[in-house]
Amino acid sequence: MTASSNAQARVTAVGIHRVGDAALGIEWADGATSEIPLREIRLACGCAVCRDELTGAPLLDPASIPANIRAYRIAPVGNYALTFDWSDSHSTGIYPWEMLRALADRSESEGR
Repeated sequence: MTASSNAQARVTAVGIHRVGDAALGIEWADGATSEIPLREIRLACGCAVCRDELTGAPLLDPASIPANIRAYRIAPVGNYALTFDWSDSHSTGIYPWEMLRALADRSESEGR
């Protein structure tokens, strides 16, 4: 495998599943598995309501997202991302695999 194909496998999901009501499980093409807390995913939303379109600065107040946020629906966006319908009525974010892998790595390094 080339370095490019290794990098692509690292950010390509081959399976997703719910982990109870509080996390998303992802199996990656490189063989790794991740569990990402749903609240962390919701807080990472990059839509224009949650992030400044010009600067990328967060607009979303973390205190406004409940600890028990739920995903009512999780759906693919092409082959590159997921979208969620959240229990706080938000549904406009697109979460690319690269972002989700970065969140998984961060959660893992922080012991979540």
